[in-house]
Amino acid sequence: MGSPNRVSVVTQLLVGCGLLVLVTSTSTTPATTEVLNKVYVEDLEPVDDMPSSRIVGGQYASDGQFPHQISLYIRGDFTCGGSIISASYVVTAAHCVTSQPGINYPASYFTVRAGSSQLYTGGVYVSVAETKVHPQYRSYIYDIALLRLSTKLSFNSRIRAISLATVEPPNNSAITISGFGRVRTSGELPSRLKYNTLRSLTYGNYKRFISDVDPTTLCLSHTIGNGACYGDSGGPAVYNGKLVGVSNYIINGCGSNYPDGYAKIPSFRNWVRQNSDLP
Repeated sequence: MGSPNRVSVVTQLLVGCGLLVLVTSTSTTPATTEVLNKVYVEDLEPVDDMPSSRIVGGQYASDGQFPHQISLYIRGDFTCGGSIISASYVVTAAHCVTSQPGINYPASYFTVRAGSSQLYTGGVYVSVAETKVHPQYRSYIYDIALLRLSTKLSFNSRIRAISLATVEPPNNSAITISGFGRVRTSGELPSRLKYNTLRSLTYGNYKRFISDVDPTTLCLSHTIGNGACYGDSGGPAVYNGKLVGVSNYIINGCGSNYPDGYAKIPSFRNWVRQNSDLP
């Protein structure tokens, strides 16, 4: 699957980040460039970690620039991002609210901060009444969940719902991501929201990087030193003002030369509508 050097890097990430990263092969056979550019689902890394910080590269967001963005806390500690889709519902990643597929953390563990570009101050703080995880969720696939809030949000210039995309973006479209994820693989704790612009890849192009990727995954490419990082899980990918993706995983650390994986919203739009109060 890759060279001994690549296996070493994955192992260091497992120890340094406390992540479960399975290595499916340790072959010492010399690998071609084509093989080195392809990985398998078992090698993917979720982009949450506690405590966490912000987007790699990019810029700081101004107040109210991303009114749909929320920060999610588990027992008071920041863990993930998410997007407001109605006054009562937020969409995030399934692995943000589960200890493993099929085992959800109690909804009472979670709170949401909305309306602030600061991680621990400003906006409003609302508890979560219920979590709903996609029934087909397993590691890195169908990685999407809904949060029903205990109190409805009051919309204003800094708190607003985002519409769900009905179709995926064309190849090489400019996609905006935002979040409080680390600035690098072992980066510092954040204080402000960041955003960056990545590029969409078609499913066929994505399979050049991940051989067994699921078609419900949206792939976002980027230059080295840019992209999602630990803590950005569940956060939004936006195209033409609509939500097209939910942050799921990275490969070979933050800002690597591999694309980032997002749950493709058009693939889950019906499920989201059926399990929330969207019409």
